[in-house]
Amino acid sequence: MSDDALQLSGELIEKLQNVLVEADPRAREPIVGVQYLAAVIGFLVAQMPEPVAQRKDYLSQLAQFTASVFDDIDSRNQSSPPAQPPQEAAGVWRPGDP
Repeated sequence: MSDDALQLSGELIEKLQNVLVEADPRAREPIVGVQYLAAVIGFLVAQMPEPVAQRKDYLSQLAQFTASVFDDIDSRNQSSPPAQPPQEAAGVWRPGDP
């Protein structure tokens, strides 16, 4: 694994969820927390200096990246008996990645 890979862990996810719940207790509901995260992505990408067309392309690629992470985690959950969610995942999305 390269040093620049994202490190997605159960601990990081829990910390993010705790920050959201501290800001808005409704974020205890997973769908509300997910909406906050999606809004943060939209906000941050909108603030980037690239031209609008490029930023919209980033959003499209990030949606694909999100779907890829979902498919990976979902397939792990399907192939193993119900247990705790995976505790680690790694990878880095870069603009232009498939």
